[in-house]
Amino acid sequence: MKIGIVVTDPADWTAERFIHGLRLVGVEPITIELGKAVSNVSEITCEGFSLFDLDGLLVRDVGGGGLESSVFRFDLLVELERSGIQVVNPSHAIQLAANKHLSYWKLKRSKLPLPLTCVTSEIKEAISFVENLGSAVAKPIFGYKGLDVELIDAKRLHRVSTIIRERGVIYLQEFIPHAGRDVRAFVVGNEVIGAIYRIAPENEWISNLSQGGTPQPCSLTGVQKDLAIRAARALGAAYAGVDLIGDENETFVLEVNGTPSGYGLFAACRVDVTRAIIDLLMNRVRG
Repeated sequence: MKIGIVVTDPADWTAERFIHGLRLVGVEPITIELGKAVSNVSEITCEGFSLFDLDGLLVRDVGGGGLESSVFRFDLLVELERSGIQVVNPSHAIQLAANKHLSYWKLKRSKLPLPLTCVTSEIKEAISFVENLGSAVAKPIFGYKGLDVELIDAKRLHRVSTIIRERGVIYLQEFIPHAGRDVRAFVVGNEVIGAIYRIAPENEWISNLSQGGTPQPCSLTGVQKDLAIRAARALGAAYAGVDLIGDENETFVLEVNGTPSGYGLFAACRVDVTRAIIDLLMNRVRG
C-alpha cells in the first residue's frame, strides 16, 4: 500500500506524527511537496514518482504562494481524487475552510450560531458595521495562524479604509468577549477526538498558538461537541479543527481549519489526533 503525505515542511510536528503513525501500521509513507510536482496532462509526478500510483493521500499543508500556484496545487488534488485516490482532507473541504467568507455561508446554511459578520469593499458600510457594534475583528479572508488580525473600534476606524485600500475588501466579525481564550475542537469523522482552550498571552486577546497562545485541556459540553461536528460536516471535512467561542450558555462557531496542527492537543491532553486521522484514511482506502 502506498500512502502519501502532502507537506511543506517534513519536520513539522503534525507531519512527523503522520509519518510515525503510518509506519506503526506497516506503511512507509511518501512525503510530497506539491510545489515540486509536475503535471504533463497524462501524468502527475513529484520528484520522479507518479502520484497516480498512490492508494491514499494525507494533506498536512498545501502551502502558500500566489494565486496561480495555489490553484495549480488544488487542481492536482482534484485530479488525484478523480482518479480514485482517497484524499484526506478532500480538496474542496480545504478550499472552503481556507475561504472565511465562503465558509461563513456554508456554516450559516447549516444553521450554526455565528458572530455577526460583514464583508464589503464599501468604506461607509464597514464603518457603520463597526459603529453599530462598538468593535469588530478584521481578518484576512484567506488568513491563517492569526496573522493580520486586528480589533477595530472607534479609535481605530481609520484602519477600515487602509485595509480596503490594501486588500480591496474587508472581512469584519463581531467581537465576542472571551476573557482571553477560545476553544479548538478536533473532529475526525463524526467524533470529537479532543479539545483545548487556547489562552492568549497576558494583556493580549489573540489566542492562536502561533501567536504565543497556550493550550490547556478543555471539556466540551454536548452542545459544543454537536456544533463542532456539524461545522466540520458543513464543509465536507473528514477531519477539522473547529474554533468555538463563548461559554456553556452560548457558543459561537468562529471558523473551521481544514489542515489543523495537532500539536496543541497533544501538548495539553497527550492525545495524538493524527492516529485517528490515519485510521480514517486507512478504512477509506480498504473500503
